[in-house]
Amino acid sequence: KTLGSGTSLQCQWETRPIVSSNTSKESCLDFTQQNAYTEGICIPPTLNDTLHIFSSEEAIECLSPKAQNRDIKLMISGDSYMKQLYIGLADILLSKHINNGKEIFASTPRSEVTTIAQHEMEKRREEKNSTFPSVQYGPQCYGLAAPLSTTCSEIIKELDTDDSTDYVFIIGSAVHIYLRQKQVNATVQE
Repeated sequence: KTLGSGTSLQCQWETRPIVSSNTSKESCLDFTQQNAYTEGICIPPTLNDTLHIFSSEEAIECLSPKAQNRDIKLMISGDSYMKQLYIGLADILLSKHINNGKEIFASTPRSEVTTIAQHEMEKRREEKNSTFPSVQYGPQCYGLAAPLSTTCSEIIKELDTDDSTDYVFIIGSAVHIYLRQKQVNATVQE
């Protein structure tokens, strides 16, 4: 099923109070699921009965080299949005808020929290004897100095030399591409 797009995308924003009763379904939810429902999620009508919020344990299993029967390394790189993605994924996999649930609005604190998340993820991977997923942020693969495609291609080639490891790259820098294009257009107009 797909979510649709534009005007065809409709969803119901839903929050669910966490009930402390041992008989309620919500009491079986883990850290990640409780936070998703407490903070709220948008559930499209077409997925209302089938949407599943993964628990931290399920997310770990999904990305685990043991469960996948191969060595997988997930590499996330890009701009501040990608750092936020990494921090959010670390929160899910570690089953805790890296930044104590505080929103991050500036570049320096975001970089600091990314570094803390990387350290926590590596520490957990060492504790779990490599059954914990290998998810890393970086190296930086965007910027105004060189074309995005050249920079990213070089990094991917450099990292993807080990035939025993399957790399999955998630790279994003849309905001920077837009800003670069805006600067180019402004220069042309002058």
